[in-house]
Amino acid sequence: MLTEKRILDIAIEFGYEHEQTYIRAFKREYGFTPGECRHSGRNIHVTPPLHLFPKNNVFGNVVYGPDMIMVPSFHLIGRKYQIEFAESVTKAPEAAKQFWWNKRHKVPDPVEPNIYYGLTRTLDPSLSWTNYLPSMRVKNLTDIPDGFTDDTVPTSLCVGFRYIGNHHYEEIDGIRAEALYHAIDRLAEEHKGRYELQDSEFFFEKIDTDAYDGQYCQMEWLAPIRVKQT
Repeated sequence: MLTEKRILDIAIEFGYEHEQTYIRAFKREYGFTPGECRHSGRNIHVTPPLHLFPKNNVFGNVVYGPDMIMVPSFHLIGRKYQIEFAESVTKAPEAAKQFWWNKRHKVPDPVEPNIYYGLTRTLDPSLSWTNYLPSMRVKNLTDIPDGFTDDTVPTSLCVGFRYIGNHHYEEIDGIRAEALYHAIDRLAEEHKGRYELQDSEFFFEKIDTDAYDGQYCQMEWLAPIRVKQT
């Protein structure tokens, strides 16, 4: 669901015959209209009609999901890497750590100074590599430091997973990342609901470094989904 879509188009996409029916149902569920939601910039957590994915164990750690989340559009500034698919589970965590240790301080006025975003985009499925952007969220893109890259994540209905590990967040290495993505792929294969995962377009991980309590870390993984056509 993109920001430029009309409320009517969104209503029809989600099975409503009339725009006002969708608006009333939305307000009854969340306390405000879709238009108010769009302008507020807040995340909307949606209870899925089916349990799409079960809990899953990853090397003694746990992946929970899904949460269906309406993610408003947001801006990122970071350092872009081209990473081969075959090396992504090792190269992406390395790039993330190097950015967080050495580069994040150059991002001007981050909205969430303690939160890391790692955005992956596949520009062409025929290519053997993806663009990976270790980054931080910013209010606007008016001040981009030399050597840095910007990106804007569109407003999207996303499926989100939460990884909880009994280790420091900097220990999310290639082995754990590979196990996590294999778990997500396996769970996605089991999906029999109304939605289709769109991770071939983009996906991102989000780590709140302040959430580490000395024993456990947390990481969120989100990718857009769309309603399957019936």
